[in-house]
Amino acid sequence: MGNDPAKVVKVIKENRDITSLYIEGYDEAFTRRRAGSFLTLKIMQDDGWSEAHPFTISCAPEDPQLRVTIKRLGEFTTRVHSLEPGAPVMVAGPYGLFCKDIDANEYIVMIAGGVGITPFLSVLRHFRNIRAKNRILLIWSNKGLEEAFALDELKAMTKDIPLKIVHNLSREPEGADMARYADEAFPDVVYESGRCTRHLMKKHIDLSAKPAVYLCGPPPMQDFVIGELEAIGIDPKSIKKESFTWKGAK
Repeated sequence: MGNDPAKVVKVIKENRDITSLYIEGYDEAFTRRRAGSFLTLKIMQDDGWSEAHPFTISCAPEDPQLRVTIKRLGEFTTRVHSLEPGAPVMVAGPYGLFCKDIDANEYIVMIAGGVGITPFLSVLRHFRNIRAKNRILLIWSNKGLEEAFALDELKAMTKDIPLKIVHNLSREPEGADMARYADEAFPDVVYESGRCTRHLMKKHIDLSAKPAVYLCGPPPMQDFVIGELEAIGIDPKSIKKESFTWKGAK
């Protein structure tokens, strides 16, 4: 479709600060995307098209519509949150090699901070669709559960694929009683208080299974978690991190 604009066809408010856009009319290259890749997005402003900004594609690669899930963090993302169905957008991509060949690993550990969950949502939605057999641990750190989203969808995934979810809520004081969050119908969804420390990760990561570790979140969070992972014997050089490098997804 060349330089023709795509179109927003649906807008979903995931929570107070996070919105998902569903996009149609994209270039054919996106039909060959991999789970966890990203695109660049331009929106129409008073003076023309904005600069391009990178966002992870949060849907599965086989989904017919593109989906990006964006947190309001500044002027551009605030404008994105005001978009309505029918709005033109320019998308380019897919880019990124973050989750390339992730399905080749028998045991996968995903560690996300806040909206850094988006590439893992793409992978998990894909794994659910194909009923993947990979064993997966997702540790998702948020200040509180109100900052998370897609909670029911993620819970349901634990029934469809070999997935365990640890919701790490950093505003909950160490040692807080987390039983109020638990749902006995979903025993593979657990809740932990405090920061994402070596003790939390050692408790839930099966180190004997030689995990393939993927990490996505704010840089300070990534730096802290890498140090904690190193403390439990995981080589920092083996950890795959999302950094929005401008490499093709092919």
